[in-house]
Amino acid sequence: MEKIALLFNPSSGKGRATQKRRALQRSLKEHGIAHDWFESRHEDDLRDLVAVTAADYPTLVAAGGDTTMLIVINELMRLKADNALGMIGLGSCNDVVREFDVHTMKKACLAIRRNRPRQIDLGAVRDGKKVLRYYPGQASIGLAVLVNQYVERVVRRNPRLGKYQTLSGLHGAWRACRSAEVPIGLEVEHEGGRVSGEFMLAVFDNIRYYAAGRKALPQARTDDGRLDAFLIRKCSFSRIAYVTLLTPPVAYAEKREVVILQSPRFAIRADKPFSVQIDGEVLVQEGQPRSFRSLEFVSVPRALKIIS
Repeated sequence: MEKIALLFNPSSGKGRATQKRRALQRSLKEHGIAHDWFESRHEDDLRDLVAVTAADYPTLVAAGGDTTMLIVINELMRLKADNALGMIGLGSCNDVVREFDVHTMKKACLAIRRNRPRQIDLGAVRDGKKVLRYYPGQASIGLAVLVNQYVERVVRRNPRLGKYQTLSGLHGAWRACRSAEVPIGLEVEHEGGRVSGEFMLAVFDNIRYYAAGRKALPQARTDDGRLDAFLIRKCSFSRIAYVTLLTPPVAYAEKREVVILQSPRFAIRADKPFSVQIDGEVLVQEGQPRSFRSLEFVSVPRALKIIS
């Protein structure tokens, strides 16, 4: 097996990835994976490491959380690089690695050792003709963005609470439902027509999972040239909690509040500014969440070569 470039992000999982460094190095050695170790100091440094290593290593392996994968993938897309990408999930959610069944260190290392790349689609967030971000997992509007921002504030004040993100998220959802920020009036154009109304949440998925392992869209595929969306209409906090936490994924479409769609492209228009979350990262501008009144989410077929 040729030597790989291992890109390790110690800040993943609210900094808990640092505690997994020795276990990761031990697992790489046990599986006989020849590698050069590159450790990032911050997000810009991680982007630089991708640019430096992509030219010399046919295979890069990103070790970190969903945001780490997002950064590495977007840099590969910017470079128009053809490298194969392996993934080792060390974050808080790990929805992306869960989709490709490499969500344990052992499974990830076995896949990297086999090194059998395959092409997958990516989602893309597009403002006019400009792609703002490519993503392997999901993009969301509404409640998910507000909950993410609340949990980030909680963990920033008390890092120990990072282990209790579900509880923090529920409290954040309760607060958001009492605010004026949701619901949002949306018009969603897709290949089969238009859907409009007041929505608490809109998710545009390239994978089956969201929110730390919840399987929202069992039918979603990463190689069909389409995105799968689910939207939840205006309802109470208790109903949101029931639908998102207690409803089996196969029964989502049966709930009166839920709209399930599939399309290669979704065009969104809103009655008030909204922010967007991409695989756990809220899009920002000058340090503040960026606001939009319209946006597109599109599938980019066979955009990335991954190892799974």
